[in-house]
Amino acid sequence: MPIFEGGDVWRRQIANAQTTEGEDFNFSIVQFAAGAKTKLHTHSGDQILYCLAGIGEVGANGKTELISVGDTVVIPANEVHWHGSGDSGSPMTHIALTKADSETEVL
Repeated sequence: MPIFEGGDVWRRQIANAQTTEGEDFNFSIVQFAAGAKTKLHTHSGDQILYCLAGIGEVGANGKTELISVGDTVVIPANEVHWHGSGDSGSPMTHIALTKADSETEVL
């Protein structure tokens, strides 16, 4: 099941268990067009997001938090959440970091 909705999303894997650059973690840069976001999902390990550009949103536990350049969000393992540019009206780019063995489940 695709994880993205609402617009175009580009993801560049920088390092992961399949590369020689990092076998202990997954490190990606993800760009969301205005309106694009992930569907509700979980990760089996913690996830760290670091906003590089634009304005975005992170939703969890019925709350939505705006993020912008320089903001960091730590999403605990198994927390149901979504993230992206959402309703901010702005494209958004973030770094996503998880442990190599973390699995994603789209709900």
